[in-house]
Amino acid sequence: MKTIHVDIENTNMMQSFASEQFYETWTAFIRELLINAIDACNMRQALDWSWGTEFLEMEQAEQIKTVREPYEPHIIIAYRSDSRLFTIEDNGIGINEYDLINYVSRIGKSYYTSKDFYDQRVSYVPISKHGIGLCSCFMAARAILIESKKDNIINTAWMVNNQQDCSPIMAKWFEDNPQIEYVSSKKKTSGTRVALPLRQNYDPFIDMDFLVQTIKHFTMYQPIPITILYDNRKVVLNQPHLTWRFPHSEVLGSTIIEVDDELLEGYIAIYNDGHKDFFGRSEIFQQNIRVTEDAQSLGIQPEWLRNFTYQLNIKTRFLNMNLSRSTAARDDKLLELRQRVGQIIINHFGRQPLTLEQYMSDGRYPIVGTYKAETELVSRAVQVWVYLKEQEVEVPVRTVIKGFMGRKINIAFMAKSLFYYYKKGYTFDYTNFAAKYDMVIYEHNIRAFMQFIAPYVTDMHYVVNEDIQGLIYTHISADMTVEKDTNPKRGRYITQPAIPEEHMEFCLVSNELTSPLELVLNPANRNVMLLDRAQDHIKVRRLMAVIKENIKRRILNPNSRWTKALDFGGEYLEEYKSLKALSMQCVWCLEKDFPNELNELVVTILSPKELADYGLTSLYFTKDDFISWWISP
Repeated sequence: MKTIHVDIENTNMMQSFASEQFYETWTAFIRELLINAIDACNMRQALDWSWGTEFLEMEQAEQIKTVREPYEPHIIIAYRSDSRLFTIEDNGIGINEYDLINYVSRIGKSYYTSKDFYDQRVSYVPISKHGIGLCSCFMAARAILIESKKDNIINTAWMVNNQQDCSPIMAKWFEDNPQIEYVSSKKKTSGTRVALPLRQNYDPFIDMDFLVQTIKHFTMYQPIPITILYDNRKVVLNQPHLTWRFPHSEVLGSTIIEVDDELLEGYIAIYNDGHKDFFGRSEIFQQNIRVTEDAQSLGIQPEWLRNFTYQLNIKTRFLNMNLSRSTAARDDKLLELRQRVGQIIINHFGRQPLTLEQYMSDGRYPIVGTYKAETELVSRAVQVWVYLKEQEVEVPVRTVIKGFMGRKINIAFMAKSLFYYYKKGYTFDYTNFAAKYDMVIYEHNIRAFMQFIAPYVTDMHYVVNEDIQGLIYTHISADMTVEKDTNPKRGRYITQPAIPEEHMEFCLVSNELTSPLELVLNPANRNVMLLDRAQDHIKVRRLMAVIKENIKRRILNPNSRWTKALDFGGEYLEEYKSLKALSMQCVWCLEKDFPNELNELVVTILSPKELADYGLTSLYFTKDDFISWWISP
């Protein structure tokens, strides 16, 4: 068998890892150097804590540790505008010649994933992982200068069989050069200093405000003091703990959940539409380093919440970051995080689920979540108005479903105003209606309710009464003899009932809909079928929009006399609110000659040739295309 060695071209790798196509922004080198400094300080602190404990009891180890001064980590970031020299210095564990040869110079190999690291037996979980971060410096500089000294604490750590050299070194690495030059140094203190002579084109962007804001952007807080020097100016960032960045935490109509468990720390804000301006963009960090520029893209927000802002830090290495650290991988870990966030909300609202309803979606979008525990909470939070056994009550969706479990039932969806109009004005007909239906559900949260009842629905259609003006409602037959899981129907529930075969009208208006006004076209109507078949032609699409707009205008203005159908150019209906059921708004909304007006409109928009080419020569409206009580007497 023949074999071939797989090698990586150093030059090509360097060009890839030192480009904005990889890192997305040139400022990433500051983040990468900051991560290295934080890891170095935390590693030294972890070793300092374990110093001597491999052979002594903790109490004795504490006595021995008094020989050393307590370790106080710090990081210094400096920029000189005259020389364009950027430096970052830490007093962490440092590196020696062995580290330089085996890790710094080997792209893609990290000390923090090596046997050398694991042999230390420290409890610290490092941020660094891939061993490519130093390459990002070549986006902003043509050379990297490193001076470092290994701290002696490394020689007293767990299971170290060989004493490590703590002699200081100085190294320089030039762009496009596969070799790193290094010599002995005179550095006295432990830690590492990295210096970058920045390219001239980046100098205009750098000032004190830029440095401060960049550090604050990449870190959620600063438990290790970071001193920032810009020429002769100095700022110290030292925020030991996470704080809520949005001060409006007590406004009415918002809930701020403080999070602090074994994995997460931070805040979750849930609020009403009126408070959007109080909260900024969501932020998520891992080990105090920003995960992504666009936290919303991670999909951590439960879909059943309208407004949701979070400021979270994952305490340990949990999400799998991509190589450039620009975002987290879309994998099981991200899904687990999403589930954890949902559980936090469940724990907060679990005892008072009804207080959650004010923050929830109205059902226009899926509110049945992927996770059963969340679906259970939402079903207890969403309330519907129900007319049941001659009583009107507001109850959670879960109560309705549990109450009828084991039965086959009929449900009527009807606007509340229409129901009382029907009940009081048509007593005899209502008696038959009441005998047929187990309950009536009003329009409040009807979309949300449909998502929960969807697995049980066996029939769903409109009921259009030709004799009673304005009476249109939705009939539901549901088989609830066996309890079913809601999740498989998630996103695939029925949103629009069928129109009965005996009704051939062009369109109708149901009563579950809210603004803007929506016409339900009847796919069995001859004119609808003709227009649908020709929708590939832009003028036909325009004609359809104009026809619908003319009908809507008359529904909204039934008391105005229209002399002819108007060419509005399309649909542009604004938001509105109707004080009565929408189907009642349609009573006598059209003049007797309205069908003729539409026919005249058709021939003004489409020429005889176009009508023939598009297969619309038989397109013709009559009064039979509209519900009888739409046409004024």
